[in-house]
Amino acid sequence: MGEGSAARRSTSERIADVEQRVEELRRRRAELAAGERPSPESVNFARQRAEKSLHRAQDAHRAAGQRHEELARIHEQLANSYQRAAMRGDDGPPQALQRKADEHWQAAHDSHLRSVEDHAKAQDPKKSSSG
Repeated sequence: MGEGSAARRSTSERIADVEQRVEELRRRRAELAAGERPSPESVNFARQRAEKSLHRAQDAHRAAGQRHEELARIHEQLANSYQRAAMRGDDGPPQALQRKADEHWQAAHDSHLRSVEDHAKAQDPKKSSSG
């Protein structure tokens, strides 16, 4: 499943999938409570579902990492703009403009860190709360 494919699915389709999965899990729980052993087919099916879930989580982490990088670049551009304005003496006291620049530099740094974390989670699902 590629990046953005979940976004193309409608909310009603995702809700229907979740409701179907909940019903499958209820049915399986009842079967296990009744002492039924899992069939090789059901084990294989569960393994396939887990792999798909893992891939969706990895795709989501990669996409989040890319968004964090984009956000970091925007913050860096804003910080540079504020610093140029402070050096030229535009739009207010230089100290206030530099403070705003510093805030954007910090936000850019934080976004870079979140990007690294998301890319790491995409590579190693054990680092993810969803893995």
